[in-house]
Amino acid sequence: MKRACVGMAVGTFVVAATFWFGFSAQGASWQEEPAAASASKALFNSRCALCHGPDGHGSDMGKTLKVKDLSSKEVQSLSNDDLIQVISAGKNNMPPFKDSLKKEEISGLVRYLRTLK
Repeated sequence: MKRACVGMAVGTFVVAATFWFGFSAQGASWQEEPAAASASKALFNSRCALCHGPDGHGSDMGKTLKVKDLSSKEVQSLSNDDLIQVISAGKNNMPPFKDSLKKEEISGLVRYLRTLK
């Protein structure tokens, strides 16, 4: 009987520890997300806003180049892979960024573009 109680106590501890560590790990990733989002926004502002404007609607120069409104349904309906391709390879007047940005940075830009609505 005593062994059964010890076994149950150990089992309960293991379950509780698993939940605690699981939530702690999630908390850590939640704290990293705002930093990653901030870095992607800063990257957008330094590399994209010149033409696309800080809000994604297009700067004056971008409008003369006929850039797409990044908040438009047309752009927002593109898949992440399509957006990654456009940023990487360029399109129309947009230069390619595959040689000057890391894949993670391009993916971060795509996640940031999804917030421009």
